[in-house]
Amino acid sequence: MALIKENDLTEGMSGKFGKKIVFRVVRGVTVASRRSTAPRVQTEKQLAHQVRFQRAAEYAKAKMQDPVAKQEYKEMAGNGAFANPFAAALGDYITRPKVLDVNVSGFTGAVGSMIPVLVSDNAKTIRMKIDIQNADGVLIESGEASLKAGDTEWKYVTTQALASLTGVKIVVTAIDRPGNETIFEKLLA
Repeated sequence: MALIKENDLTEGMSGKFGKKIVFRVVRGVTVASRRSTAPRVQTEKQLAHQVRFQRAAEYAKAKMQDPVAKQEYKEMAGNGAFANPFAAALGDYITRPKVLDVNVSGFTGAVGSMIPVLVSDNAKTIRMKIDIQNADGVLIESGEASLKAGDTEWKYVTTQALASLTGVKIVVTAIDRPGNETIFEKLLA
């Protein structure tokens, strides 16, 4: 390995030179080294990520052909988080919705109790399903939470009365545009 200092010709250079030399920049210093001849073996996790990224690219390409979806991603890119609509669609596919909190402080078990759910990004989450199960895992009720314009939390209103909250589990399934699902569970004491 050779460090190259104050050489205008190679400063910031990266990539292959011929078949044996590779240039790269490490901490602002250009480094020349012999090209590795060892075969590159990818882990299962790396292969899985590669497949997921390929699917994300296919999803983004398809969405750029749909004028409505392209406009939605153009608006998403317009806020500065993404460089362009394609990158916004790609990021949307790669990033799953994240449930931050299920607020059960106002949940009494009575019909009409409100259960607010906070997610990391309401613009990307398009659907939210709520299941309420008893201590044995038996489904008590299930339904869709809603998000009204201007709200910061999704809201689910219960339809069944519960005699006791002990052991009750609330299962939230957040779904985004590409169909990614995140499941979040909150067990009541």
